[in-house]
Amino acid sequence: PRLLSQFFFADERVTQVVAEINGLDAELDPQQYLVLLNQLHLSQAHLLAILERIMEECIPTQRHSRDYLVKFPEELLVDNLGNHMLFAAECLLAGTFLEVEEADGAQLRPQARNLLCSLELVRTVLREQSLSQPGSYPEPVRAVLVQFDRLFAEFELRW
Repeated sequence: PRLLSQFFFADERVTQVVAEINGLDAELDPQQYLVLLNQLHLSQAHLLAILERIMEECIPTQRHSRDYLVKFPEELLVDNLGNHMLFAAECLLAGTFLEVEEADGAQLRPQARNLLCSLELVRTVLREQSLSQPGSYPEPVRAVLVQFDRLFAEFELRW
């Protein structure tokens, strides 16, 4: 029931699906590729939901304000905005996002890179914490969560 244990298993699932995608030839098996992409979307959404709960438990008073969320349509907020933002950041870095003007993309790309690097750091730190002391959040863990929360909020705001 501990959040760090839940995070560990959710992170394992994301890693497993990514490995399956990387080992698959999408041209030879496009149907399986689409199935795996859907599994990746669902497993990332689950991971982000657990991460959100960890941040609420660990750094509730240090969270970045989300007042700007009123600019997003209600259906997007209900349908896991964080997962959409993560996907947008990944697409920006891959250069495959078509709905962004090139000038905007050039400005957003460094933020997307920082966000995704921060997420990787959070995943690493939380995995290590879940294996060593699953019931506590020492200052280094709190610091990476605060940084990730700030970068995520800044990316959402610019979007």
